[in-house]
Amino acid sequence: TNKEGLITFQRKFCYPGRATHLQGIDWIRHCFISSPKKAFSDLFLPLDYPDSVGKEYMSYQLCDSIQGLCSYLRGVVSTSAVLTAAGVGQEDANAMSAAMTWALRDGLGMVGGLLFSYAASSLFDGYIKEWKLFADIINDVGLTLDMLAPYFSSHVLYVTSLATVCKVMCGISAGATKGSITQHFCKKGNMADLNAKESTQETLVSLIGMILGVSLANYLQKLEDKKTICSMSASSISWTIFNILTIFHVCINYIGVRLLHLKTLNTQRTSEAIAPMVAMAASAFNKKNDWVIGALSAIPPPNGISESLLGSVSFMLFPRQSRGLLLGARLSDVINLMTVEDVQEQLRSNHNYIICIDGKKCIYVALLVGTNEQDQLDAYIHAEIVKEILKTQQIDKKTALTIARVQMSILKSQGLSLSVFEEKGWNVKDRLYLGFARWRIEVAKPKDQ
Repeated sequence: TNKEGLITFQRKFCYPGRATHLQGIDWIRHCFISSPKKAFSDLFLPLDYPDSVGKEYMSYQLCDSIQGLCSYLRGVVSTSAVLTAAGVGQEDANAMSAAMTWALRDGLGMVGGLLFSYAASSLFDGYIKEWKLFADIINDVGLTLDMLAPYFSSHVLYVTSLATVCKVMCGISAGATKGSITQHFCKKGNMADLNAKESTQETLVSLIGMILGVSLANYLQKLEDKKTICSMSASSISWTIFNILTIFHVCINYIGVRLLHLKTLNTQRTSEAIAPMVAMAASAFNKKNDWVIGALSAIPPPNGISESLLGSVSFMLFPRQSRGLLLGARLSDVINLMTVEDVQEQLRSNHNYIICIDGKKCIYVALLVGTNEQDQLDAYIHAEIVKEILKTQQIDKKTALTIARVQMSILKSQGLSLSVFEEKGWNVKDRLYLGFARWRIEVAKPKDQ
């Protein structure tokens, strides 16, 4: 109370800067009139930004918003083409026939989505950036097929169904990778906040896209309402706008994906991270062991890696042809390449994996039952050392395997482990995504007679 006995109220704020005691109109006036910048930040940016997210968060979200806007505008143009192909505006069009075509298209898209999920679901975790880019490109393919639908009037169902399958594949891939990317940006256990803010960002992009899309649709409709020459002009303008937006969409998505420096170890990132160490091990087999400390310290942090997306996709699809490695080989793959003595020697040295080489110098890595993440990392590094020795040294396969086994033993004795990668900032606590198949070999000890 003041000297006159009247009660006064004081506006209070608490961390992180949100009004907690302002009520109703007073709160709205404070946020959106007195402090619009703060209101924008509270609405669209995570709490405690930028300290609560990764460094590339803003750049990536900007690229993601721009590509979303491009997709929305192209969706307006392509939807017009699909409706035209379905017979909208034609006197002889049958509403029931159009409805059946629409239902069959959606049904075929669902079936295609199930098949795609069955084939690709095991690869999503290991190739997040690649599948994120795939989702946007396959969506471009689907929208392009929608644009082409009016030109295939007798095969509209097949064209639009294929377009729907592409869009379903986009939805599955984007949804599978979205959570991992959000988790990558999360620094302070604010996963829910990041998801909420991404939702508001998408809502803003959708509102802007709706306004621009309505304006674009009105413009194209005015052109179509004119004479035949103008109608041809409307079609060409639609395609020009669509093509420009598609090219821009692909470019901005590629830039956005390249901005990500994920901390999980997949095949391509591991190959880039261990490349200096592997090169030192392959070239120092006849030297002193002082190279080991430099080799371990040469492992870069996640932001020091910029892996090739094309190389990663190539290994994902064709591991044996692209890198000369077959990880998680079957027993039938290695049984004819090794003698019993070679297998026993490797089991004594490597414990939980077997490495062999075929006539084309393709390296087979077979894992034993009970292998853990450390064993998989050891096996992968060991195989890369063998491959580098064969590439740089003029020696036979058996000698290369022997040298690689010695160098690997030296690295292990000097502290090569998952903790070395963890100290560099890599996330190795949960799971490694090195591309090993599910096959495992069980070695049974002979029973005592």
